[in-house]
Amino acid sequence: MVTLAELTALQNDAANACKGYGYTYDVLDQNELSAFLASFQRQFILTTPAREIIDLYNRHATEILMGAMIAKKQMSSNIDGEQPGSGKIGGPLMIRAAWLGVGQDWDDISTITCGSAQNWIHSGTTLMGGTSGNAVKIGTNQVTVAIAMGSFHPSPKIESVAFTIDGKPKPVLILQNIRKAVMPSIGFPFKEFDNAYIFKKDNTVLAKIIITSGIVSTALDIPYLLGASFIKEDQLRVQLATSIPGTTPDVIKTT
Repeated sequence: MVTLAELTALQNDAANACKGYGYTYDVLDQNELSAFLASFQRQFILTTPAREIIDLYNRHATEILMGAMIAKKQMSSNIDGEQPGSGKIGGPLMIRAAWLGVGQDWDDISTITCGSAQNWIHSGTTLMGGTSGNAVKIGTNQVTVAIAMGSFHPSPKIESVAFTIDGKPKPVLILQNIRKAVMPSIGFPFKEFDNAYIFKKDNTVLAKIIITSGIVSTALDIPYLLGASFIKEDQLRVQLATSIPGTTPDVIKTT
């Protein structure tokens, strides 16, 4: 488990990484680090039964801390844990499907046509109501750090996922290891990313998935992202997912 002293030391690594990537950021003070740590431990460590998931989050703690530092600069406010005070930033938080435009929940994806790339994170979902196959755009009130992909379906079927960030295709990720047949002892099968995807203001994000064709033409899976989000407090008061997309909430927008 990461301690406050360790988190303080990690902030130096996070600052150096932000500089290396050219990200603008602000360092967190001790009160913010304490709020970050309490939220991080409560959501991702203390209530997580699978050691593999705990280790996953600990391995990516620096990148999640980078997300907090970027969010502080981007939103011009302080990090204040899971239920932030007025005007502050909530986080780290579990990634909500609506914050990336997928749906009211991750299972809104419904049936998936097999044998060809199908849109997953894009502007044409029922929630977003935009053009199918277009990327979504991250608003001012969000920073999300994606560290892995998992499935909530009891029998995961997705063979691969391909991200396109800011119009640049990323290498395809093979997802065979999230299938129960491969990892039967883990209640939360997942595919860890080598490096986290950090989605910040004005980034465009498109993700496509493939279920290979076989004896069926359509199948059902429920992919989701593991990681952490940082959301401005006024938008955390919005419970209804359909009120999240758009330029006024400025969390997730169509392109």
